Amino acid sequence: DKMNLVEKLLQLDKKDVLDNKTGTYKSGNMQQLVGDPTITIQEIDAERLMELQTLPLDKAGNYNFQQGYAANLMTVAEGVINPDLKSKELQEHFGAINASDLAKILFKTEVPEIATEIANLSSPDVVDEEELKN
Repeated sequence: DKMNLVEKLLQLDKKDVLDNKTGTYKSGNMQQLVGDPTITIQEIDAERLMELQTLPLDKAGNYNFQQGYAANLMTVAEGVINPDLKSKELQEHFGAINASDLAKILFKTEVPEIATEIANLSSPDVVDEEELKN
């Protein structure tokens, strides 16, 4: 008989659940700059992510694209852990005023895609059981 969800959840190591999931993204800009496209991303706090995703919406629910880009920059600034965009040394080296600015300098138009990948770490797609068997 099937174990109930509570029993299954109690068997998990709390640390594994609370740790931020990490992943990688292949950046064409990074490859051009340093010869290696791989950057490391991690999920960001769910409430913070929702806050960033709703930032571009005005009270009427209209999407402001300029604000959308800013929200994506903040997501990338918080979600990319290698290279460390919060590094003051790195920011100064590229003349960036903060982590978001550095994200714009290094990743340019890849920013929205990287932001989406960061968000996806927190909301993995449900995999069809049929797909799992293959």
